[in-house]
Amino acid sequence: MSTASVIQPQESAELFAAHAAGLRFEHLPPPVVERTKMCILDTIAVMIAGSGTADVAALHRIVSRWGGSPESTAISYPERLPAYSAVLLNGAMGHQFDFDDTHDTAVCHPTNAALSCALAAAESVGGVPGRELITAVACGVDLTARLAGAIDGTLWDYPWVRAPVVGIFGATLAAGKVLGLDADQLLQALGLALPQAAGTLQCLRTPDSSVRGMRDGLIYKDAMLAALMAAEGLRGDAGTFDGEYGLYNAYFRGEYDPSALVDRLGERYEGMGVSLKPWPSCRHTHGTLTALFDLIDREDWDLDAVAEVVIHVGDGNRRLCEPVGSEFKGRMTLLCNLPFIVAVALAHGSVPLAAFSAEGLRDPRTQTALELIHTRYDPAQNRYGTIEPGHVEIRLRDGTALEQTADRALGHPDRPMTREQLAGKLRDIAGSGRRPVAERDVEGLINAAFAAEDLDDVSVLPAFASGVTP
Repeated sequence: MSTASVIQPQESAELFAAHAAGLRFEHLPPPVVERTKMCILDTIAVMIAGSGTADVAALHRIVSRWGGSPESTAISYPERLPAYSAVLLNGAMGHQFDFDDTHDTAVCHPTNAALSCALAAAESVGGVPGRELITAVACGVDLTARLAGAIDGTLWDYPWVRAPVVGIFGATLAAGKVLGLDADQLLQALGLALPQAAGTLQCLRTPDSSVRGMRDGLIYKDAMLAALMAAEGLRGDAGTFDGEYGLYNAYFRGEYDPSALVDRLGERYEGMGVSLKPWPSCRHTHGTLTALFDLIDREDWDLDAVAEVVIHVGDGNRRLCEPVGSEFKGRMTLLCNLPFIVAVALAHGSVPLAAFSAEGLRDPRTQTALELIHTRYDPAQNRYGTIEPGHVEIRLRDGTALEQTADRALGHPDRPMTREQLAGKLRDIAGSGRRPVAERDVEGLINAAFAAEDLDDVSVLPAFASGVTP
């Protein structure tokens, strides 16, 4: 399953298709299997959290009017929907609180892409065992992260939202793998996904945009369509990634490293570089939050004792430090505002989902904490590129000076979340979605996900998450 020689750039889509078609569970190294299971459970957890928003409810009303074959589960809803509709909803749920996993180097959200399509495809087929789901998700995550990681520029150097633009291909590959497509069909599916790749950074310039939260579902539903079209024998564009008007030339000015895209394919799995998020908020904030919570755990003090908080920011996080007014401009805006998130953490000793609401914005303790926070530009924070480390200074009213750094945010592969921490994240989330998940189902989901390779049918995973188990 490895690349034996240097592959010409125009062959990269063919190489990925052939690799995916031949990949078996037995080829996956045990650490990749473990990481993939963790990411599967984590992504279902954030889908539960996202299921309760008004935007997701509006999407559900639309797909309910469409009707169609009862194939796949939309998390937290009892009825089954066509796989296409289920992907639209689940993909949108996965990013409602910017709580989905991130590849810190490639800067993308790969598991929401792969799992939303692979799980819907598995339910539509029926009887898909856990080993096949793990393999498909690992394969899709690897492609998404490789596509993003090969881009030369930073997140802000191009007009595209990187996560869905590259994620549609990992989602397509994962769905096609579950559907049992052969190498040529997978290649055609990738070519059929190309004209459906979309998403610009304009949603980041529109504070109350619904697109910011549901963008992944808007795109990944078409990955499901691309895989189904290929299964019916439809043909896609050639040169999907490297062609004259392929992904890189059309979207990224041809600024990418073809060798990085295919290097050690089948040996190096980019899923091992994926970070889980302990807290709701964009990944850029997590280094600062890690430093803050490390300090909170180390010292004995409370908010009333704090005189000033200084957070060190580099080029990326400086973008997240817009002043916070009293007017609520949308959940996603608060999720990407570093001073507000630090204020929530100081005020509550945690980062609850309820903080990212009009009521949360008006919370008196959060507002008190917000007045204490200042930012200081520090170019040393740029050493890891887009995702910065954390550096926090706190001065107490008695004159005590406290300081903490975090080289890597909690959840990074160098500082991973444990199984118990991930299970705790799900338990905390379980009551916050459209409908609370019963304790019995929460524990059933945790146990099933951690032993997913032994499942005879992966439909039990969305069943536990939606409270529809027998």
